[in-house]
Formats: sequence, C-alpha cells, structure tokens
Amino acid sequence: MNKKDAYIEKAQAKIEEHSAKLEALKAKAGVVDLKMEAHEQIDKLEVKLNAAKSRLAELTDAAEDKWEDLSDRFEILADDLGTSVKKFFEKHE
Repeated sequence: MNKKDAYIEKAQAKIEEHSAKLEALKAKAGVVDLKMEAHEQIDKLEVKLNAAKSRLAELTDAAEDKWEDLSDRFEILADDLGTSVKKFFEKHE
C-alpha cells in the first residue's frame, strides 16, 4: 500500500467515525426534547460532514503529485468537524 492509499484509508475511517457520532446526535435529538438551536447545529454538522466527504472524494481521485496538498485541506475540515461534534456532545450531555 502506498502512502496515498494509506492516508485515504485513515481519512475514510475518520469520516466514518464522525458520521457515526452525527447519527448518534440525530438519534439523541429524536428522543430528547432538544432546543431548536441543537437541531440547527446538527444540520450544520451534516454540512461539514458532507464537505469532508467531498474533499475525501477529491483526494481519492487526485493524481499522485496533488493528493498531499488536498490532504492538508481535508485535515482542516475533518478537525473542524471533530471539534464541532465534541463541543456539541459536551454541551448537550
């Protein structure tokens, strides 16, 4: 496995982790009477998740000489998503 493939595998795992957390948030929002603000935050998290998925797709299709530049952008999106999910859990638990 080359460096790009290893990175994509790791990035895909990160996306799946964040996706699972977001699904858990949505399930919690359905059970618990959360404020409208919480539902709006979940919608914003979904937008961030979709942006990260899109960036990962670009990364997967990128040429060998371009993928590392795209990986930096993916990391920024993924880190922002992770931080946002963590903050949401801390606020609503």
